Amino acid sequence: MTDKFILWAQALDNTSPDHIHVHGKNLEPDDTVQRQEAVSKVSSVIKNGVRLVEERSVLLTADASHFVVEVPSAQRDHAGRTAPIICYGDYDTTAGDAFGKSVAEALDDFAKRIGRTLQREHFELARGSFETLKKKSSTKKLVRMAGAAGLALLVVVFWLVLKDW
Repeated sequence: MTDKFILWAQALDNTSPDHIHVHGKNLEPDDTVQRQEAVSKVSSVIKNGVRLVEERSVLLTADASHFVVEVPSAQRDHAGRTAPIICYGDYDTTAGDAFGKSVAEALDDFAKRIGRTLQREHFELARGSFETLKKKSSTKKLVRMAGAAGLALLVVVFWLVLKDW
């Protein structure tokens, strides 16, 4: 289930290497190239994407084909700050409840493996946030289709006007 995603959580002691799991494989601390690639992918979506959900510390950001969901763990770091667990992956316009459930379960499994827990409320918010992603994707698709239809109509009108000249 976690082989589809990049999962990432900062170490709670703020000095140990972060926990990073990429497509079913835990990255070792000395695997700097793959660790940097994973972090760059996450950062790119957060920087260039659109925030679609921001509810009770659960965040969902997406670009044209990737998402990042951030869910706070029940544990805090040594400085007392919220310690989010992050999931990155690909999505398509069919993303919905089943996909959201898969993401939420991957987050929960990863959290347990690194000794953390997710509150049920945050688990459910992460799962449900993908319905918003599906709706946004459907709206974008509809807008693109309407734009294409409008352009086609404009071309036909232009052709008819030129035909009469």
